[in-house]
Amino acid sequence: MKFKGSELKKVYIILLIVFICGITLQVSRSQFVLKAQENRQLIEQKDEILAMRTSNQITQKTGENYCILYNSDNEYSTKLKNNAQKSLEYMKKRTTEVNVGEHEKIALGKCHVTILTTDYLEDIGTPEDIEHYVFKGGYILLMSTLDIGKTSYQILYRKLGVSSFGDYVQTKGIHLVSNVLIGEKGLKFDNDFITNDSISVDLDDTAKLLAESAGGTPLLWRNQYGDGAFMVFNGTILQEKISRGFFTGALSLLEPNFIYSVFNEKLFYIDDFPAPIPKGKNASIYQEYKRDMPTFFNEIWWPNMLKTAKKYDLKYTGGIIESYTDRVTPPFNNLEDKDKYNLIAFGRELLKGGGEVGFHGFNHQSLTLDPKVAGSFGYNAWESEEDMSKSIKELMSYANNAFPNYKMASYIPPSNVLSQEGRNALKAAWPDLTVISSLYPEDITGLSYVQEFEIAKDGIIEMPRITSGYFERKYDRWAEANTMTGLGFFSHFVHPDDVISSDRSNDLGWREMYEKYDKYMSRVKKTYPWLRSMTSTDAALDVASTLQSQVKWSTKENSIAGHITNYAPNLYYIFRSDKKIKRLYNCELTKIDANTYLVEAKKADFKIDLGES
Repeated sequence: MKFKGSELKKVYIILLIVFICGITLQVSRSQFVLKAQENRQLIEQKDEILAMRTSNQITQKTGENYCILYNSDNEYSTKLKNNAQKSLEYMKKRTTEVNVGEHEKIALGKCHVTILTTDYLEDIGTPEDIEHYVFKGGYILLMSTLDIGKTSYQILYRKLGVSSFGDYVQTKGIHLVSNVLIGEKGLKFDNDFITNDSISVDLDDTAKLLAESAGGTPLLWRNQYGDGAFMVFNGTILQEKISRGFFTGALSLLEPNFIYSVFNEKLFYIDDFPAPIPKGKNASIYQEYKRDMPTFFNEIWWPNMLKTAKKYDLKYTGGIIESYTDRVTPPFNNLEDKDKYNLIAFGRELLKGGGEVGFHGFNHQSLTLDPKVAGSFGYNAWESEEDMSKSIKELMSYANNAFPNYKMASYIPPSNVLSQEGRNALKAAWPDLTVISSLYPEDITGLSYVQEFEIAKDGIIEMPRITSGYFERKYDRWAEANTMTGLGFFSHFVHPDDVISSDRSNDLGWREMYEKYDKYMSRVKKTYPWLRSMTSTDAALDVASTLQSQVKWSTKENSIAGHITNYAPNLYYIFRSDKKIKRLYNCELTKIDANTYLVEAKKADFKIDLGES
């Protein structure tokens, strides 16, 4: 058969397209194989990292002592103590808790910093004791509004930096007039979600104001006295877990040349992704884009998400859902809404972009046997651990079919609910389970699985998430800023169906939501350009290494040196000093704010030499 010139040209074009498609497919497959190998290697590293726990248990924190004074008979004081103690634990500082409610005595001379969680200066000592301690180089941080009726306050208020005081007032909002929260100088909220019981005060010229209420009442200030200083918080919000970073920031500005441990990580989860896409049309989506739901998510939503990830250095961790059936009894296979095509298509693009695929659940029924908890979300309670395990095994089979040789290691609990029985079921069915990511903030309902950053007794790494949604809300900004300062950690999540949920979308169309989302991630990148963008499992292993490390500090007037026990790569610290950086040994510094640096330790022993202020 002979072809004419124009026909021959068409044949060549077709062959070229086929060749390019073949090459693209091979590249895609090779990228997937490489990603699968990387993920398997991460899981293998888990055992090595967890093996360090034994040696870490006998490592005692050394260095300067931070004394926390609290009253166990007072719930408010105990909350303050718990937040201070946990914050200092993350910072790798040595603490001593003194229960003044049981008349325990404090030896001020043994405390580098004294932290008071009650309303009474008398719990520290006599006015003479306090004045002498600070003047000779001690530091006191007052975590709560003080009792102005006590004699000690009336004697010492000028030493605290107060020129005059009036009655108690309830203050609203907050205005950061300093970088007490890193990168957030100038941040102002006038919302009611931040309220404090405060004293109406005027500050002396010697006091340095760090934060005030939206109405201008001083909330946080530092006052130098002799060789030491007072840090005074004139409020009550430090009892809230989400405000721990404010405590960390205040402490870091109290004493000179302050250094503490952080994670330095940025994570982004997409829950329910990949998952079955609803068929048919959504009225608002169709009106805006003239597309049904599957076409919208394929052609609009996912390309938009990829675009923002590329612009602002995000690595998505997806949480697979196999089916949206409410079935909680076997069998779990042969379900009508399985969507293997989109599982593979979205999943491989997710991995190609440097992301990770984890599990959200066989379905969206939270792993709990409690009918009341399940019913709170409109879910069904499971009947046994065995049934929950069978559902996870079905999910594993489904995912392994789509991603052969890829090891799933991260779990995101549906609706952030997970019972102990559910955890047992996960462990029994899923040997590679490495990390659980639920929630960090407190939950007043008591239903959510609220976490700390820790390695649990069963070897799973607990790595909670902080914020959520496609647009920025004031509470989330506060939560983010606190967690960034306290832990150097950003963790956010969204759902694809937020777009069609009236409450989660705030009744906005996707075009407007996407503009807000893109602006949100742009602001995060601008505020914290130093963060390492990571996926769930990769980040969790670094979190585990950081938690298991300890560091002994040697601080002199013009230098600070660290010696790390259980050293591993990727250990980071925040260093705050108004002195010039003169010379570095075995570490790298990145300036991230005024007088604030990110330190990466390159070896177990590192040192920073300082010049003049």
